[in-house]
Amino acid sequence: MRLSVSVAAVLVVLAALRPPRVAVAQKYAAIFNFGDSLVDAGNLVVDGIPDYLATARLPYGMTYFGYPTGRCSDGRLVVDFIAQEVGLPLLPPSKAKNATFHRGANFAITGATSLDTPYFQGRGLGHTVWNSGSLHTQIKWFQDMKASICKSPQECRDLFRRSLFIVGEFGGNDYNSPLFAFRPLEEVHTFVPDVKLIEEGAVELVVPGVLPIGCFPVYLSIFRKQPEMYGRRSGCIRDLNTLSWVHNAALQRKIAELRLKHPGVRIMYADYYTPAIQFVLHAEKYGFLRQTPRACCGAPGVGEYNFNLTSKCGDPGSYACYDPSNHWSWDGIHLTEASYGHIAKGWLYGPFADPPILETQKERVDLLRIVLVLLLPAVSSCLPCRRRDDYDYDSIFSFGDSFADTGNGAVVFAEHSLFSPATKPPYGMTFFGQPTGRNSNGRLIIDFIAEKLGLPFVPPYLAHNGCFRQGANFAVAGATSLDASFFSDIPGVGKFVLNTSSSVQLGWFDSLKPSLCSPAQECKDFFHKSLFFMGEFGVNDYSFSVFGKTPLEVRSMVPDVVKTISSATERIIKRDGAKAVVVPGIPPLGCMPPNLAMFPSTDPAGYEPGTGCLRQFNEIAVYHNTLLQDAIKNVQKNHPDVRVIYADFFTPVIRIVQSPGTFGFTSDILRCCCGGGGKYNFNMSAGCGMPGATVCEDPSTHLFWDGHMTEAAYHFIADGWLNSINES
Repeated sequence: MRLSVSVAAVLVVLAALRPPRVAVAQKYAAIFNFGDSLVDAGNLVVDGIPDYLATARLPYGMTYFGYPTGRCSDGRLVVDFIAQEVGLPLLPPSKAKNATFHRGANFAITGATSLDTPYFQGRGLGHTVWNSGSLHTQIKWFQDMKASICKSPQECRDLFRRSLFIVGEFGGNDYNSPLFAFRPLEEVHTFVPDVKLIEEGAVELVVPGVLPIGCFPVYLSIFRKQPEMYGRRSGCIRDLNTLSWVHNAALQRKIAELRLKHPGVRIMYADYYTPAIQFVLHAEKYGFLRQTPRACCGAPGVGEYNFNLTSKCGDPGSYACYDPSNHWSWDGIHLTEASYGHIAKGWLYGPFADPPILETQKERVDLLRIVLVLLLPAVSSCLPCRRRDDYDYDSIFSFGDSFADTGNGAVVFAEHSLFSPATKPPYGMTFFGQPTGRNSNGRLIIDFIAEKLGLPFVPPYLAHNGCFRQGANFAVAGATSLDASFFSDIPGVGKFVLNTSSSVQLGWFDSLKPSLCSPAQECKDFFHKSLFFMGEFGVNDYSFSVFGKTPLEVRSMVPDVVKTISSATERIIKRDGAKAVVVPGIPPLGCMPPNLAMFPSTDPAGYEPGTGCLRQFNEIAVYHNTLLQDAIKNVQKNHPDVRVIYADFFTPVIRIVQSPGTFGFTSDILRCCCGGGGKYNFNMSAGCGMPGATVCEDPSTHLFWDGHMTEAAYHFIADGWLNSINES
């Protein structure tokens, strides 16, 4: 009875929290939009329609307007849905004659780039760019318009403070230039750092990322790849999608920097990538047909994509599908009105924006959570998890070492009377504001992945007294794949290898299971909905061994380490019913500051010329990752109904080391942010968290924190792993 009364009280509070719709309409006085063809409302056709421009012909505009408007879709765009939701008229194109712009204007134009034309000409790509109005050009148009919409600078400032600025999407056409010139992807990646953000005195800006271009029919038709280069579930081109998330990760870092510099400005990252991937992987959920990425409007060409460069949508010989609302791709390049509607909703209310544009919805949810805590004290804190429609997983179970340890190490070290630096400031300074036992300044890869999947941070098994039904983290700093006894004969090292190996962690997992589920079949059903992380394991196996073994002897250990990891993966599949297991490789050991500081090479040839990393250490890492990927393929072959996903730890770190500026990092990339001095700012006698150590001013500009990575680096790596998880 008490529970029923409490629930009734919650329902009353829910009703009270629901605001009137008119509150949304009062939020913005105007919207000013910049971008390319994803948001062009007609600027390209205002001065007349070129004969070559198929997007100005039917069936463009067929769904909502009934005629072409210059929009590259069958109907409305994201910015149209946003304007309507906040009670504003559709934004007129800024070039429109006799239009009024007091409630906003759309400066976007098809073909726009972030960078100006001379940039491309200087790189021999001028012939590949059709630049109708770069970002800087659109800002100039905006500045020229000010006199017509406000009478004084103060009146402009007042209007802009009450306006929403949407700056992008920009970047897609910048990357198309080298891509369609068939330049190597490595060269394309160098375009990232020059994609800039803008500030025009506004206090609310939306900055969208780019789409997963590897999923679009135009790219799938032009860039034919080997079978292994396509996502197994999505059919998208992996390396092109990697380019997109590299851009988005760099963009989010820039946004974070701008937020610090301008705390009074609300800057929202708007995600195009995630919803588009979901349209491909979970088409039915959005009302789309489950099929190979396929354009609604086009003509048969290469493959099954309904895209043909010689007969594009609007050209003779092309046709539109009967119902565009069940397709996510409109013309193979742009999206349908239905897709844009879903994306706009995600930007307005979440989860496809950080923070959502209309964040009051989130604030009401946070308030409701407080109310639930107050009104339902008698309800157990460990209720069975309810399946969420938005995500694939109900829980995460993680095994590994310090790269994933969220607090277990502090418990283990204390039990052995060992000092744990991660329990001292400045650990945790960036995100948590205090040490949490994580070996970083903030969140780890596992934290970012949990956040993205809509799950809480995975609690450490040894340091948490609450519920584990949404996951548990067994990872421990210093953990090895092989049992501790293997290292006992290494002088001076064996006593520091604690009994926390992969087999010990699996034992902890077995001990936890009875509190989660029973009998065995119920457990298998429970873990079918879980995401498992088996590692990273291996770094400590090799790091401990190198103190007493030659590099050749360390290399000889690799098959045993990999076998142990693959056997552990097989175990949770066979015994526990795991259906999704992520198995990370190891990072480039030769780039890690502890190894660089403690094992310097006397021979210059011992360092890689492009990175400054230790060659032999990196060769061990490459060997480990190669064998591990082969082992994973065998596990996958033995269990075709299970998703066994290799997570690449090596490549993203090497990319950052090779081109730190591309990702917003300092040029002194191999140096720790927090440490006790020396070339790499790593000193065993004055490590981070110990007397004598200092911390850099801005950890977000560093790859390495204390020898482990910074939160900024983990965020970038997590984005790549999430891409692999979604693709698998």
